[in-house]
Amino acid sequence: MIKLRMVALLLGGILLVISSCAKFKEVKLNIPSSTRLEITLSNSVQTNVNQTGEHFSGSVASPVMVEGKVAIPQGSKVDLVITKLVKGGTLKTPPEIAFTAKEITLPDGKTYAVVTNEIYHKGKSHTDREVKMIGGGAAAGAIVGGIIGKGKGAVIGAAAGAAVGTGAAAATGRENLELVPGQVVAFTLMQPLTVTITNK
Repeated sequence: MIKLRMVALLLGGILLVISSCAKFKEVKLNIPSSTRLEITLSNSVQTNVNQTGEHFSGSVASPVMVEGKVAIPQGSKVDLVITKLVKGGTLKTPPEIAFTAKEITLPDGKTYAVVTNEIYHKGKSHTDREVKMIGGGAAAGAIVGGIIGKGKGAVIGAAAGAAVGTGAAAATGRENLELVPGQVVAFTLMQPLTVTITNK
């Protein structure tokens, strides 16, 4: 009798384990291409500081849903990489930066490579503002030169004024593009992604 009870308890335990395993079955979810992926940036990135090829991090801002299930939870870690970076020149060259997402790590530790579009930003060169500065310097020089020496003085004064204006423009430094922590950017998956989740 005691043996029968022990066998029954053992069978009951086995069935309980099997039932629990069935409840926590792993399921594969296919995330289609063109799915939107919103990322909150964790690091500051600047065209005057960083370099092409550098990695920085972010986290998933909004969960990605597939068939009513959470395929990529909010807060999943994202590895991003700078694919293009042009430092802004002091006169004509505008700053540029492009970056993309490379990997996503889910809260359970699983890491998946992803292929997304690039996000690209291009700043402004100093040209427009500096043309005004240079032109203003020339005009001021012409006025001063004209007062001092009339016609000839106006020409010399204009040349000197332009030189001073150009120097002031160059001294303003490089234009800088900056991505700040907490900024949310939106990528699009360019290839489908399959993730494995635990179906509770």
